[in-house]
Amino acid sequence: MTSKKNAESPLANIINFIQLPYSFQEHEEKKTYVIRVWLDVLQPTGEVLQVNGISRIDLIEYQSVGAEEKIIRERCLYREPAGRNVQWQFSPLYKLGKGSANAKKALLGKDWKANKDCRFYKLQQRVLNDYERTGCFSPGSVERIMNDLFSKVDLIAKYWSDKKHSYFMLFGVEQEGSFLYPGEVSAFIKYFSKKLNPTTNAVTKNKAKKSTACAICGDLSSKVETLDKVFKFATFDKPGFLPGIKDNSKVREKVFPICPKCYALLSVGKDTIDNRFVSLHIIPGINLYVIPEIISNDQICYQKTIETEEFLEKGIEQDGQLFEILAQQGEEMIFHFVFAEANQAQVIVHYLVEDVPPSRLRALQNLWKETCAAFQKDDTNDHAEYKSLDKALRQIVTVILSLGCKCEQDKTVLREQALLIVCALLNNNQVKTSEIKKLMVNRFPGLFTDPDWIRPIEKGKMPGEIKLKEMAKVIDFLTRVNGRRKDESGLVSGIL
Repeated sequence: MTSKKNAESPLANIINFIQLPYSFQEHEEKKTYVIRVWLDVLQPTGEVLQVNGISRIDLIEYQSVGAEEKIIRERCLYREPAGRNVQWQFSPLYKLGKGSANAKKALLGKDWKANKDCRFYKLQQRVLNDYERTGCFSPGSVERIMNDLFSKVDLIAKYWSDKKHSYFMLFGVEQEGSFLYPGEVSAFIKYFSKKLNPTTNAVTKNKAKKSTACAICGDLSSKVETLDKVFKFATFDKPGFLPGIKDNSKVREKVFPICPKCYALLSVGKDTIDNRFVSLHIIPGINLYVIPEIISNDQICYQKTIETEEFLEKGIEQDGQLFEILAQQGEEMIFHFVFAEANQAQVIVHYLVEDVPPSRLRALQNLWKETCAAFQKDDTNDHAEYKSLDKALRQIVTVILSLGCKCEQDKTVLREQALLIVCALLNNNQVKTSEIKKLMVNRFPGLFTDPDWIRPIEKGKMPGEIKLKEMAKVIDFLTRVNGRRKDESGLVSGIL
């Protein structure tokens, strides 16, 4: 769906590979800001940019770049770097990160030309130098840019100062008083395309390369890519790990090769999922990817209701009730859930739960409502949010994590236990409540002697009396779920 819309873009040949530098769905209190650097260029439309210096620097909100995702993507011309240590970027964009209390020192260090940890050094070495090295900038351009940045460092430091917000520097070209974004500058577009396909224009005397069948569509192609270009968990640099063999061209062609068309579809699909279908609020430190699938006999002409089409276009709301929204979807859809954790440049995939229909989510929500009704003595918590499935799953996670001590290893073990329970519920498996109760009871002696657990000093934390009640509610809910999960023979359909 996204790829078809991208076909109308002025950057149609590369738009599927362009990503958002930051998610478009951002919280109000955690906005992202753009420090725009206006380059003074002799010929803005030229194939080579002769940069005379910087005409001005200003600050705008990230969402002010464009009214919708597609416009922001086109204008920023961003794609994640090919690696952590590469000395080039796809676009003239540099992520500064969260605001700094001592921004000027972080930008310059003691001597920015020699200090490898300061931002100006990294900006020049990892972003700008390659533009001059490859002929996108004329000789001497980078030196003039860095000299002007140095002279305007106080202004940049002033902009990059709020710790609550994230910032990135975006280099564009001034043309008759207007700011041309990278995606509007032909020299930057050409540079991006060359980095995306470094061998496209290479002249070779060798015979035509043998065609390989694409692992997805089956079409033959002389140029195939592999999944490490799309997914960070697919790697060739560690023998013994996925794909588990040495890295060379003959091997790559045999490990799930994908043709350029499918490579483009996978790239834009992953970017869509990353920006529209990820929740960070169910389990601390875990990204929950929600992968929607439309059930249809015709894989080309999907039958979509207006509500389904709106959901696929909009994605999940970060501030809303995730599972409440999913449970309301029609039965022409099912969902897959991926629980993953970001670990520096790697992605750790914890669990994958497939084929979850909305009806299963509605059934779980109804059971949670029964539990709430059984424990409710008044109408103080009689609002819909408290009785939603989101509240039930968050309550399970909160209760399990509340059993831990301050040790990080213990928190990790309990988080894994909470993950197992959530996955079992989504996967329609039985949860062994006896093991959960044993886990709770074994930890009671230590918890009951902890004054901070009984009456927390930190404002807003639940006292021990409330935690015990919530533990009982969780056990009651899991017991009700186990009682409903039987197959046609009357046997429970699985055990965790």
